[in-house]
Amino acid sequence: MSRPLVLFCTALLVLAGLVPIVWMLARIDGSDLGGIFDARTLSLLVRTCWIGAGSAGLAFVLGLPFGFLVARTDVPCARFLRHAGLVPLLVPPVMLAMTMVVMFDALRGPGAIILVLGVGTFPLVAVFSGRAFERIDARREEAALLVGGLRSALRMELPLVLPAAASAACLSFVLAINDFAVPDYMTSIGSKVNVYADEIFASWQSVHTPGKAVAAALPLLVLTLCVLLPALALRRRGSLATWDGDFRRPQPLALGAWRWPLFALAFVLVALTAALPLVRLCWEAGGGPRGWSFAGFGAAFARAVEVGRADLQRSLLYSSAAALISLLPGLVLGHALQRSRASAWLEPLVLAPLAVPAILFGIGYIALWNHPATGLFYASGSMVVLLYIGRFACFPIFAGAGATAMLDPHLEEAAQLANAGPLRRLTGIVQPALRTSLLGGAALVFVFGMRELDAAILVPAANGTAMFRVYNAIHFGRDDFVAALALLIVFFILLPGILWSAFGRERWEAAA
Repeated sequence: MSRPLVLFCTALLVLAGLVPIVWMLARIDGSDLGGIFDARTLSLLVRTCWIGAGSAGLAFVLGLPFGFLVARTDVPCARFLRHAGLVPLLVPPVMLAMTMVVMFDALRGPGAIILVLGVGTFPLVAVFSGRAFERIDARREEAALLVGGLRSALRMELPLVLPAAASAACLSFVLAINDFAVPDYMTSIGSKVNVYADEIFASWQSVHTPGKAVAAALPLLVLTLCVLLPALALRRRGSLATWDGDFRRPQPLALGAWRWPLFALAFVLVALTAALPLVRLCWEAGGGPRGWSFAGFGAAFARAVEVGRADLQRSLLYSSAAALISLLPGLVLGHALQRSRASAWLEPLVLAPLAVPAILFGIGYIALWNHPATGLFYASGSMVVLLYIGRFACFPIFAGAGATAMLDPHLEEAAQLANAGPLRRLTGIVQPALRTSLLGGAALVFVFGMRELDAAILVPAANGTAMFRVYNAIHFGRDDFVAALALLIVFFILLPGILWSAFGRERWEAAA
């Protein structure tokens, strides 16, 4: 691997993702630490843990069987269900909250938050478990089927799949405990349910000094690391654990009489978690309780395009730029991460920016760049692009690492013996093998950039994004305008997935 390229990409990752975290930690002094373990903060931490555990549990219960059905069985319309099942992960969580709080009016408090965050992250478990099921060699499965049928095959496969599914559930837990916007919105009506992210936001809003906000977040950071380290260990244990040198891809398992009942269950899950929220947004955009009409629907979209055009353009520009730039560190650092002996300690560093709550990450960017010497950069969209790269570059990097693990190192060694330089090996051998996975990882950077809200609430340069306008407009009760703008955001978020499904030869590769 080209050393200058590795150093450049490492410097980019450090500047975009790690320097803001270190800068925040360096601003803490002794006076900021008072009260971080008092009764109030401990109760917030316990409540946040319950919400995270409930969300991760729901994601696991829904995602593991769904991933098995769509990836390994002859259930009807498996490909459609597989792609449609990703929609809840791609739709911004606050938009799921917008629809579910109306559809399930009796559900309030922590239960409502768990439902939204669990539904929004169950595709992670489905993706990870589906890919793990596909990595089981056909000969192992055939032997188990001959011994005891489908039940015996599942008994053999589950221990191989559970590490990947548990790793995804850990990620679901981390995303849930660090979310600010969903708890804030879901409990804006009725009794307030405070979570730990509220404490970080309130600490910043009260004094606008990074030290107090970072100190308030320390217990949450410790909790996140305690969950992520096992998640990384589970990922290494489950990733490629079942590949043999002469791997044979397994054939779909025959469900027999259970084929159509299980299809019905999977279809209902997709309908409730993916289709119903989108239908609800369409209904509200067309007039909702005032009476739906095509004229009202068209007027709401016209208004959304007129008012939100600039915000949508900025969101698309920032997210697309971050996705394109992240391809380079994804290729270079993904390859280095897999081939390096130091991957055990490099992995946590790559994942650290995503592990930090977005609210806190935004505070880090404010503390780092809000100075007279960097004022122009601080107020520009370039800082938003850098923030997205720093926070989400782990997706293409881990995607590249996973694809590198399946690349025979002897190919690179042969090219080196043929006097091909590091750059030639990277572009001629590594890049073609990693291309599909890297594009999938970059698509995730685009998706998460488009749906980012927590950091946009604080960072002034990100206040001009479409998600921020939706969040502001919610509080003014303009349901038709909000729904129409939300549908436009969802369309642009889903567009890469639609193109991926239409033209991609390999699917779901980036996430596993």
